[in-house]
Amino acid sequence: MFRSTLFAALGSLALIATAGSASAGEFISNGRTSEVRHGDLNLSKASDQRELRQRISRAANQVCKSTDHATKQACKTQAIAHVEAPVNAAIARAETSERYADAGAKGMQN
Repeated sequence: MFRSTLFAALGSLALIATAGSASAGEFISNGRTSEVRHGDLNLSKASDQRELRQRISRAANQVCKSTDHATKQACKTQAIAHVEAPVNAAIARAETSERYADAGAKGMQN
């Protein structure tokens, strides 16, 4: 079963502020993680892609706990951005596999 772990263990704004030379896009962990499973999803389907993104958003909510709304939102934004590349790669692999499967099935019909 495939799974992806959301390393959305992001630093809060306080951690970013104490990092000194940290750039705005730099990933800083707050030590929290949340596993996001997607083995039950068919990522070649738009509906399952949306479901994966919703799961990631919920996981980001869990790891980005803060009483300050702005801090929580900044953490969530960074958490989601941090996993965007692997999510896009997983979706691209699924879509490519689906196209190859369709092409193979069509080739067998001829």
